[in-house]
Amino acid sequence: MVLGNRRGLRFAALGTVLAVMALPAYAGTPTPPPPASVTDVKRSLEQLQAEAAALQADFAKATIAYTNALKAAETAEAAAKKAETEATTSTGKADEERRKLGVVTAQAYQMGIPTQLGAESILWSLAPVAENLQEIADRQTAIQQIGTTQTAQYNKAMNAGAEADKAKAEAAGKRAAAKAAAERAQQLGNDVKQKAADAASRAIDQLPELDGASELSKQLQRARNQQALLRWQAYLTELTAAKVTLPPAATLKNPTALPAGLTPLVAGGQPVPGAAAVTVAGKTLRVLPAETIRAVNQAFNLVGRAYAIDAGGPDQYGCLGAARAAWAPYAKLPDAISKVYPGYQQVPPDQIQPGDLMLMGSRSLGLVHIGIALDNDEMIASDESKGSVVVTPVPENLWAALRPTLGAPTKPQVSPTAGPSAVNFRCGNTGTSVNVGSGAWTWPLADGTYEIGTPFGQSGAMWSTGFHTGQDFPAAIGTPVRAVTAGTIRVEHPSWAGNLVRVDHGNGFETLYAHLSQVNVTDGQQVVAGQRIGAVGTEGNSTGPHLHFEVRIGGDPVNPMPFLATGSATTGWGGYSNGMIPASKLCATGNGHMLRCDAAAAYLQLAGSYKKAFGKSLCITDSYRSYQAQVSLYARKPSLAALPGTSNHGWGVAVDLCGGIDKFGSAQYRWMKANAGAFGWVHPSWADQGGSREEPWHWEFGRAART
Repeated sequence: MVLGNRRGLRFAALGTVLAVMALPAYAGTPTPPPPASVTDVKRSLEQLQAEAAALQADFAKATIAYTNALKAAETAEAAAKKAETEATTSTGKADEERRKLGVVTAQAYQMGIPTQLGAESILWSLAPVAENLQEIADRQTAIQQIGTTQTAQYNKAMNAGAEADKAKAEAAGKRAAAKAAAERAQQLGNDVKQKAADAASRAIDQLPELDGASELSKQLQRARNQQALLRWQAYLTELTAAKVTLPPAATLKNPTALPAGLTPLVAGGQPVPGAAAVTVAGKTLRVLPAETIRAVNQAFNLVGRAYAIDAGGPDQYGCLGAARAAWAPYAKLPDAISKVYPGYQQVPPDQIQPGDLMLMGSRSLGLVHIGIALDNDEMIASDESKGSVVVTPVPENLWAALRPTLGAPTKPQVSPTAGPSAVNFRCGNTGTSVNVGSGAWTWPLADGTYEIGTPFGQSGAMWSTGFHTGQDFPAAIGTPVRAVTAGTIRVEHPSWAGNLVRVDHGNGFETLYAHLSQVNVTDGQQVVAGQRIGAVGTEGNSTGPHLHFEVRIGGDPVNPMPFLATGSATTGWGGYSNGMIPASKLCATGNGHMLRCDAAAAYLQLAGSYKKAFGKSLCITDSYRSYQAQVSLYARKPSLAALPGTSNHGWGVAVDLCGGIDKFGSAQYRWMKANAGAFGWVHPSWADQGGSREEPWHWEFGRAART
C-alpha cells in the first residue's frame, strides 16, 4: 500500500497476485438495481447537502448582519441620547454665562463704568435680564457708560454659546445616524423574515429529495459492501482451488524461514513479514495466515450491524468494538485506540495487507478511528456517520497500519497525544460542535473583490473524489488572499492546486487556499486572522482565476459556508445538514419525539433507569428540531434560541427535559448529573449553573471518547 496525492492509500502492486482477484466466479453476479424512486433522484446526496448548507449559511449570514445592525442601532441611539443630553447641558451653561454678562452689564451701567462693547453686543447681553431693568429708561445711554472690564465675561458668554451650538449640531448628526441605523436594522430585519420564510419553505421542499438521495446513498453503500465481499470470496476461492493449506501466523513471521512450498511475498521491493506467496499453474497467489483470514471473515460478518458508541456487540458496535470483535480471540485489543498502537508491529504503507489494523489520527488529535484493512483502498470499520459497520475508503489521515500476527513491535511505538478536540472525531464522523481556532474569524477575500463560485459538494468527474471539496471564489489574479483565523502555515505544491497554503488551526482543524499566483508566507510561520498569505491565481487544475477554499476537520473536507457565515459551525452527522435529517435516519423515543437512532436507544435505556428510581416516566419537552422549527423558534425567541442551523437539537442529539430535571438542585436533576453519563447523556458546561446560559433542562448525547 502506498500513499497517493488525494485519497491517500494504494495497496501494494502485487502483479499477478492481484490479477487472480478479478472475480472469475462472481463477475456475472449483479447487484440489485435501485428502486424507481431512487433512480428518479436528480441530484446527489452531496449536492443536496451542499445546497442545504448554503441555504442555512445564507440565512445565518443575513441573521448575523441583522444582529450586528441591531447592536449598531442601539449604540447609535445611545450616542444620540448622550449627545442630546450634553447639548441641553451645554445650552444651559451658555444661557447662564449670558445671564451673568447681562447682570454685570447692568451693574456697570449703574456704576457709570465705560464699555468697549458694541451696541448690538450690549443689547444681546442685556436681553436675559431686561425684565429686571425697568429703571433703565434709555439703553443707548447705558451702552455708552459700560466699562471695558465686561469684555472678558462677554467673550466667555460667546464661547459658551458657540460650544452650545456645536453640541446641538453634533446631537443632530448623531440623531440622524441613529435614525439611519434604525432604518437599516429594520430593512435587514425584513430581509431576515423573508429569508426565514424562504429557507423554511425550501427546507420542506428538499426533504423528499433528501429521503430519495439518502436511500440511494444506502443502496450504493450496500453495493460497496457486497462488491468488497465478492472480491474477498473470490480470493478465498482461489486459495481453495490451489489447495493451499492456510499456515498459522507464527510460521510466516520471518520471510526467510517459510514453510515448504511458500515463497516470500514482495511489496515495495521488500519481503512482507506475516504473509507469503505460492505459485500455482504459473500464477502467483498471496497467502495470508489462518488467523488473518479468520479476522477478515469475522469483520465481514459484522458489516451492516448498527453503530453505537463504545458498543461491543452482538447487535451494535462502536469504533473499537468492531475491530476487537474481528480479531478476537487471537488478539485481545485494549479499550482505547491509543493503547492499541504500542502493542503491535507497525508495517510500511506499501506493505499493508487485508486484516491489518488501520489507525487514523494526527499529532494534534491523537488516534481517533480504527478499521480492518481490505484491498482496493478500503477497510471495514464501524462508522458513526453511516450508523453501522461498513466497507469504506481508508481516510487520508491514516496514522499507522499494524499487523497483529507479528506481535509486539521491535521498536517502541508511542501514540500521539490526544488533543482537547479528540472527542469530536469518532469512528469516521466529526463531532457536532467545532472550535474553529483562536482569534477572530474573517473571509479569505475582502468584500467586493470576489464572486461566489462552484459550491462545496458539486459532483463531477473533474474532481478525484467525485465531488467538489471546497468553495470557489472567482476573483482577479493578484487579489489578496487572507488567513481566516490564526494558525501555523504549511506551503505545498500539489499538481491539482499549483500553489497551496495550508493553515493548521489546531485540534484537527485546517483551512486550505489553492491555485495561488503568489505565496507570501513560509513554512512554520504563525499568522493571525486577516493576514495576507498569498494572491488569487489560476495555477494547477483550474478553469480560470479563483480561490479554491477548503475547511478540513480531522482530514475530511466539510462545507466552508457555515464557517464563513458565522465564524463557527456545526458539521453534519451522516453528512446531513442541521435540522434536515431524513425521517428514515431518526428513531422514535415516544410521545412524538425523535432522535438520532443511537441517541434514541441510549435515551430509552436512560428513561428506563429513571423510571425505576422515581416511579414515573422521564419528562421530555423537546428533541430533534427541524430547520424550519429552528427558524420559527429563533423568530420568537432570538435571545434564547440558537442560530438556526447550529442547534444540537438539529442533529437529533439533544433533549429538553422537565418534571423537576428543569430545576437546578432538585432530586431529579441531581440524579441525572450522577447517572445520565453512564448512558452517554451529558449536561454541557455552558448550560450548568453559572455557565454562559443556564439551562438545567438541556441534555446532549455524546460520550467522551476514551483515549
